[in-house]
Amino acid sequence: MISQYGLIIENFFMIPDKEGNDVPFQLNPTQLKFDASLTGRDIVPKARQEGVSSYVLARFTVKCIHQRNTRAVVISHDQESTERLFKRVRYFIENFRGPKKPIIQGQGSKRELVFPKTGSTFYIGTAGSRKFGRGDTITDLHCSEVAFWENPKELFSGLSDAVPIRTGTIILESTGNGHNWYFRRVKDVLDGRSPYKVHFFNWQNFPEYDLEVSEEEKEHILSTLDPEYEEDYLWDQGLLTIGQLKFRRMKLADKEWDLQLFKQEYPMTLSECFQTTSTGLFGNIRYVGDSPYWKCTVKTTSQSLYKDTRHPLPEHHYILGLDPSEGVGNDNGIIEIFCLETGQQVAEWTTNKLEQDVQGRKAVELGQLFNEAFIVVERNKGQVALKSILDSGYPMVKVYSDPRSKRGPLGTYGFVTTATSKPLVIGMLRVFLRDEWTIFSEALKSELDTFKEHESGKLEAEEGCLDDRVMAAAMCAAGYQKAALYMGDMDRKIVTPHKKPVDPFTLDGILDEFNKRSTKGLPIASHARMQ
Repeated sequence: MISQYGLIIENFFMIPDKEGNDVPFQLNPTQLKFDASLTGRDIVPKARQEGVSSYVLARFTVKCIHQRNTRAVVISHDQESTERLFKRVRYFIENFRGPKKPIIQGQGSKRELVFPKTGSTFYIGTAGSRKFGRGDTITDLHCSEVAFWENPKELFSGLSDAVPIRTGTIILESTGNGHNWYFRRVKDVLDGRSPYKVHFFNWQNFPEYDLEVSEEEKEHILSTLDPEYEEDYLWDQGLLTIGQLKFRRMKLADKEWDLQLFKQEYPMTLSECFQTTSTGLFGNIRYVGDSPYWKCTVKTTSQSLYKDTRHPLPEHHYILGLDPSEGVGNDNGIIEIFCLETGQQVAEWTTNKLEQDVQGRKAVELGQLFNEAFIVVERNKGQVALKSILDSGYPMVKVYSDPRSKRGPLGTYGFVTTATSKPLVIGMLRVFLRDEWTIFSEALKSELDTFKEHESGKLEAEEGCLDDRVMAAAMCAAGYQKAALYMGDMDRKIVTPHKKPVDPFTLDGILDEFNKRSTKGLPIASHARMQ
């Protein structure tokens, strides 16, 4: 349902269309969706030119016109954008389809408008050009293209302190720009460490980017689908229409066929929005975004649960990986669950506040929900969680143990991550995600994108990023063969990565030979994609 601000905008505001004509401001699908879902603390990663900034400027103008003592502030990333935003607000006021609203130039800045009848002000400035002190109050703050600000942490800290917690509005909006401060703010929301709400607007759901196509153009596009630019995959999976493929080609040509740049400015997923130029280990995985079945079924301040609503299925078998945390807010305790028959990710549970024994009990609860799933716990830092599972009465045969590991207080239960075992399980996970397993979690995809081999040789996330979900998924890969063994006669049903030939003189070949000798045939990943 459209808000009162949306109604006023549509009934009284004008806007120039793409041809430069003055037309009534009718909210487009992106603007309508945003209008209906604002919370007061909102982050908007998006594709270019979908109208989010125009909507926010119009909304703030409505507040200045109708609500007393509004203090609206919009901060852009450069002077040119600031000038453009300021002209847009002047345009709204000068073309208002109703009684004219008097405004005067603010004395403090030429980019400040004063509304005498309501005592409100609207300031539009460039990041860093004005200091907001402790005595300032901002009722409505819009940080535009914040991913391109210099010193965003310091600047935003000062701005946000001027916004009342209970009644103020803060909107952070930007296209992506790698794994910077803005990326971390979005990740905080996804990881449950921030009260903000993420509104992601991709380009394929924006009607203006679906162009008209003649029969001749359609035939040409379909006969020239280019795998290098993922066109065949996007078409075969039904992710894009012919008109969208035409738009995509036009934009790629404008960007000299720089696919990474196109994805950054016109992302289909959050992962594409926040691409990094570094080479990650998981560059080729099976990921499906925007699945209608992947839904958040639990969301509290202490935990969240995303689940594929089609599962659990009768007579299907599941494997659960737990990477525990200390529960003090520094990192996440993660549970990932996959179906052995379909290879689909079916659940993801997250906490950074609950203690380890609670995490263990949650693993038991989810394990029982998913047909007594086979549970694999990362033992190095998760002994309390593992003990909680073993003490619960959960079938011991369905908890991973390794007789080759050093026996401890908990016997040989749990997976021990070492400098030797970690590359093996990460390699196994790469094979599963490349060949057969499918993930739906945007957060897991994002962590996979930032997981890399560092110069020191360590396999872990980039600086400032997390890899807890990756390690929970790796636990599923580590216990896969044992799960298949203990789940019964499944060798004809389970999803197994396709075997590919490996050059015995490469690192992959050496690891493959080591794998055959020491792990009795556990699959190991190719560290270089085989053609």
